Amino acid sequence: MPNNSNGTINRLDIVVSNDSFSSLCEGAVSVINMVKSWKSDNIAFELFKNGITNHLVKCYLKDNPDQALLIRVYGEKTELFIDRDLEVRNMQMMCEAGLCAPLHCAFINGLCYGFSPGEVLDTKMVRDPDISKLIAGRLAKMHSVRSNVNGVVPQPCLFPILFKYLHLIPDSFPDPVKDERYKSLIKHKNVLEAEINSLKEELVKLESPVVFSHNDLLLKNVIYNKEKEEVTFIDYEYADYNYQAFDIGNHFCEFAGVEKFDPKLYPDKDSQMRWLKEYLEAWYLENDKSLEDVTENIVEDFYIQVNKFALAAHLLWGTWGLIQSAHSTLDFDFLGYAKDRLDEYFAQKDEFLSLEKSQTCPDKSS
Repeated sequence: MPNNSNGTINRLDIVVSNDSFSSLCEGAVSVINMVKSWKSDNIAFELFKNGITNHLVKCYLKDNPDQALLIRVYGEKTELFIDRDLEVRNMQMMCEAGLCAPLHCAFINGLCYGFSPGEVLDTKMVRDPDISKLIAGRLAKMHSVRSNVNGVVPQPCLFPILFKYLHLIPDSFPDPVKDERYKSLIKHKNVLEAEINSLKEELVKLESPVVFSHNDLLLKNVIYNKEKEEVTFIDYEYADYNYQAFDIGNHFCEFAGVEKFDPKLYPDKDSQMRWLKEYLEAWYLENDKSLEDVTENIVEDFYIQVNKFALAAHLLWGTWGLIQSAHSTLDFDFLGYAKDRLDEYFAQKDEFLSLEKSQTCPDKSS
């Protein structure tokens, strides 16, 4: 059984090697044998290569491919910036809310959980009006999940994480070629620290609600099931309580993609306003508020908040990329990605921080 009677997750004393695909599959079978009564010779494997944090393999029955689960092996040194115990608690909470696949067990360096069938999004699908409406509604539902203790909302994680990441950024790299590239591409840590401090001062004033957030809603973490006409979010390793506007601004930043980051794909104002109106309508319904309160003024205010918080997303994943460039063994140019995200922060900073409500946007409630 995946969970003990007291609701805690089973934790297996197993390490899954990711040295090769065969060793990954061998370790996956060891985990599966502890949670499923599958015959080892009837298990097939599919390696997913899109992730840039962990190693992920789909395991399914050869004679019944619909019976499938995922084995995720944590990336090298990711414990430096990911709270794995918190991740387990978050997944359990999302499972109880009916928002993610079941978590079967944890092992020493990874997790085993259910497979969500469907297509991962790409830069075209995320712009589909029908799919984007599903995403907005799903995110509004997730943001409405409450697990407060004594009615106290936890503090947002954004700036504690940003300062933690800042501390973990390497001062240099052992490889002189990589070190030279690092120092020529990336601004000094002191500059980044000053930017985080000044951005914090600006964003805190916006008083965005604190909600349970995914915090990593990139395209590959959204699964679209055409038959059911629904979307599912996966990978909750960065999930935590955070500013509502950050989670949405971060998602908009991810329209640009990861492997081929193209900032021109960031959604324009008309697209955002439609998305945000659909989100707010779903959010108001989830929280027993009148849809008549979703005025043009409210949507415009939200648009301003979201775009200002998008700047924090660039800083967050830029500093994250610098940490990954020092430790990850995955085949990905983390240093180049960090440069792209930090460059976009500086490129958009003045424009986004100067956003003010349009004088031509009347409040329909007046």
